[in-house]
Amino acid sequence: MKNPNTGEVKEVKIGWSWTLFLFSGFFGLPLFLRQLHVWGAIYIALWVIHLATLTFIPGEARAIIVLPNYIVMFGLQCFVAIKGNEMTAKNYLKNGWTLVEPDSKLTKMAKMRWGVTA
Repeated sequence: MKNPNTGEVKEVKIGWSWTLFLFSGFFGLPLFLRQLHVWGAIYIALWVIHLATLTFIPGEARAIIVLPNYIVMFGLQCFVAIKGNEMTAKNYLKNGWTLVEPDSKLTKMAKMRWGVTA
């Protein structure tokens, strides 16, 4: 992907993102770096709920909230690992970025998998 205004080029891979799977749990940082602000904000909200639960809810009642929160965060990490590269590519295209090699086999395969026509 290439930013036509700045000439900056970024590679967006196809498929599973280990970066998002392993590091999105750190307050959504990789999502913010990919300009996926809404998804990063979801992680921030989950962390706020988690920390508030640990701080303000006593004893056994805490487990009722903490365990589902961990399950939701793990599920969300799996989801962004699977769909994150696609969301990143679509976001770049929406913001005016272009494909560097639009006629290459790899680009055509990526466009087909991501469901984009650009």
